[in-house]
This record gives sequence, C-alpha cells and structure tokens, in this order.
Amino acid sequence: MGEKETIIVAIELGSSKIAGIAGKMKDGTMQILAYAEDKTTDCVKRGVVYNIEKTTQSIKTVVSKLETALKMKITRTYIGLGGQSVRSVKSVVQKNMLTPTYINQIHIDDITDESHEVPYEDYELIGYFTQEFVIDTNVAADPVGIMGTNIEGKFLNVIANCRLRNNIKTSFENLGLDIADYHLSAFALANNILTDAEKRSGTALIDFGAGTTTISVLKNNIVRQIITLPIGINNIKQDLCDLQIEPAEAEQLLLTYADAMVDNRRTDESEPTPTYTTSDGRSIEVSTIHQIIEARLQEILVNVENQLHNSDYADKLLGGVVITGGGANIPNIDKACINTLKVDKVRVARKLIPQLIKNSDITALSLESPTSCTIVSLLLSGNENCVGEEYNGPDIFTDNEKNQEISAHKEAAAKLQQAEDEALTYIENIKSQLRENILKLQQTGKGLNDDESNKKLRTAANAFINEARNIITEDYAKNKDILIDKDKYRQSLREAETLITKCEEEADNLESLLKDLAKKNSLFGKMNRWIEDILKE
Repeated sequence: MGEKETIIVAIELGSSKIAGIAGKMKDGTMQILAYAEDKTTDCVKRGVVYNIEKTTQSIKTVVSKLETALKMKITRTYIGLGGQSVRSVKSVVQKNMLTPTYINQIHIDDITDESHEVPYEDYELIGYFTQEFVIDTNVAADPVGIMGTNIEGKFLNVIANCRLRNNIKTSFENLGLDIADYHLSAFALANNILTDAEKRSGTALIDFGAGTTTISVLKNNIVRQIITLPIGINNIKQDLCDLQIEPAEAEQLLLTYADAMVDNRRTDESEPTPTYTTSDGRSIEVSTIHQIIEARLQEILVNVENQLHNSDYADKLLGGVVITGGGANIPNIDKACINTLKVDKVRVARKLIPQLIKNSDITALSLESPTSCTIVSLLLSGNENCVGEEYNGPDIFTDNEKNQEISAHKEAAAKLQQAEDEALTYIENIKSQLRENILKLQQTGKGLNDDESNKKLRTAANAFINEARNIITEDYAKNKDILIDKDKYRQSLREAETLITKCEEEADNLESLLKDLAKKNSLFGKMNRWIEDILKE
C-alpha cells in the first residue's frame, strides 16, 4: 500500500457483536479492505459498554484481525455512538438586538453556542441539528444578512448518558488506541440509507437492532427527531427462553420461525398441529412460538408508533417508513409496519444508497444485508488516515490453534476445580452429619443411664446407631479420593476421619449400653437383682 493512501478504520460496538471495518477511497470508490467481528454476550448491553474489561478484550481481538489482514498497525479508529440513552431534545434560544440590526455569522454562532451550553443532569451533548431561525416573525433557514430586532434559534440537541462515551474511551485507552472521532450512528445510517427524496419529503428510519430500536425522523433534509427504545430483537430471544430452552436454541428458533404476521398462516384443521422438538426432547407447538415472536414485535411497533406520534411528524411522513437492522430480515416485517404504524409506504433497506462501494471478496461481510449498513456508514463518515507503520505483530489466525489449546486447558482446569469444589462440599456435609449424630448418640446414652426402663429412648437409640453406621458410603470414598492428594484439603479430611472414628466409638458405646440394659431388664436379670436385694437385707 502506498504511503499516501488514506486508510479509514471504524468500529461498531453492538449488543450482539463488536465489529471493525477498514477501507480506502480510490477513484471515488470506497474499497473495503478488511472486516472482523467478535460475538459479545454481556460486555455491551443495549449499545452501552457495561463490562470494560471484556469490551477491551473483544476490541483487541477485532483490531488484531484487521491488522493481520491490512499488514498495517492501526493507531486510531472512528467510533459510532448509539445505545439506549441516546435521545434528542428541543432547544430554543432567543436574542434581542434592542435595535434593528443586520444579522451576521457572529450572532448565529453565539446563539448556537448558547444552545450547546444548556445543562443536562448526567447527560452530555453528542450532536445537534439546527432546525430553523425566526427573525422577528419571519422563518429563515439562513438568516445572515437579514435585518431584525429579535432572533430565535431552534435546535435539536442529541444527548446521551455521560457513561456512554467515557466507558468507550476507557476501553480504547486500555489498548493504547486513539479515537479519531465519534459519529452519531443514527445520523450516519440515515445519511447513507435514505434517498434524497426521502430525506426531503419526510421519512422515519427504524433500525431494529439486537438490544435497541432506533427511530430517526427526517424532513426537509433536516433531522427532526432521534429516539432510542431500550428494546430489540434480543428481547424476543429472551421470551423464547421462557420455553425452558437455551439462548442458542432460542436464536435458532427465531431464525427458523420468525414471522411478523402470524395471521397470514392458514392451516388445514384436519392436519396434525405442527410441533417443534426441543434439544431435551420436549414438543412445543409451532403456533406458540409464532405467538411469542409476534407479541414482542407488536410491542416494539406500538412503542415506535407512540414515539412517531409524539414527534409531531406522524402525519408529515410523505416518504413513509424505511426499516433496516437485523430485525428487517424478519418475514412480513413491512406488512406489520403498515398495519401498526398506519403508513402507506414501507421500504426494507438491505443496502446503502451510495453505489460506489466495493467489497474486496470479504465473505464475512455482505453489502446486501441490513445488518452491515451501520458499520459501512461509519466507514463512509471517516476521512482521516487510521493506520501507521507496517504491522509485524502475531498472526491472529495462526494463533487461533494456540488459543483453542489454551482454552481447552482452562476448560479442563475449570472442570477439575468444579469437581474438587463439589467433593469438598460433600465432605463438609458428611462432617456436619457426623457431628449431629455424635451428639444424638451421647445425649441418648445419658438419657438411658438416667432412665434405664425408657422403652422409647431404647428404640430411638437403635435408630441412631443404624444412622451412624450408614453415614459413610462408597460416595465418601470417591469424593475423598478426589481431594486426598491436595494439600489444601488435608485438614478437612483429617477432621472427617476423626469424626468418623468418634462416631463409631459412640455408636459402639451406646450399643454396649443397650445390651447391658437388655440383660438387666430380662427375667433372669430381674431375679438376680431380687436375690441381691434379699442378700443385702
């Protein structure tokens, strides 16, 4: 690669995966050079970094794969900002000139800066969109040069929880990577997925993500509203898990049976009801799966409808609704949107509008899939070089075998530790049983010495003796063998052996006492005591 080439790198922090992409502009065409991803589970939730350590490791994996493919060291990246806390708020700033004045750029900048300084508790400004200016009573898109006494600026400020950017920054600082710039993911996506006519006439872009659903409303080429709902496709998977199946199986169910319009299905009542057999052999009616999926999708769409209504643009969307993201792959999602959102036009966007994008035979990335639209949009938003010297680090693909071997060793060690923990728990339970039984044996023996003729106590004594003889079984020997060669368990095993010996002694003592009492209370024993009493007299 030539030294003067500008290679752009962008990273998307999603709820289901962290993805990275690299490309360069050549002859007006964005050529995608590398793509990598790492599946995430609990480090990014609803677009927000929750576990910084795991996120850092995942980013490191993605960056290493990109560097291996590029043969260049990545020094910084562009980052997309999104997530459940991202939302837009309206801001109005007024300024009185006291006397008629020609409005200049300084006036506009002052009003804009004042709008940015509006405080939001625990939130920070991450972007803004100028809506319009009003000079006295006249609306003006560009007020510079217009004379007026009063000027009013209307803005749409996009804010997010302070943790959103701080946690991302910390994750990249841990790797020594700079952030070239932050881009608002919703705007980057809308800018590249909507046609010029849709941006102008009024359109709502709905991005059905894994953890969130983002709604962006554009009218007259201006962003009018951005709303992020903390609900997404992962919620459907969680609902399916209520059928007592694992998340992986729930994901497969969603891919197989997802349909936004269950009512479209009509089956012959004479035919047997279709069922799905779970991995543990249970049967679930397919209709139940359909209903679960449809119910949660309907909930998401009803929330979208409410937000569109609150935006005051529900009746101004001449361009209709455009849907994208992973949820756009669900069959009949467009029909469900028409029914619930009460719109006539719905377009499923499976690729970006710019045609000058070339995928360099990267099989992991499909430019025809809605799931790739956001990260490619982030790539197109960058313009500064993100790579440095030639990369001489380890080949992550070659290292996969080593990583798998290390992972196997870790897994074996974890299983061994689990077995030891379970064995120790068993031994401790045995020790507790022995202590309880020793106490019972001792108390029973004392009771019999005080009241030798107590038949109920003699019956209980026999039961306690039998219980003592049955505490130690073959399971004790098996669990003891697991721990016997480990120094850290020797003290616990010594205590167990001591308690076993003590319990056996107490059981033998009580058994001897019962035998003596049996002799005393027999007819022969009673006659001997009668003769002894006579001789004493």
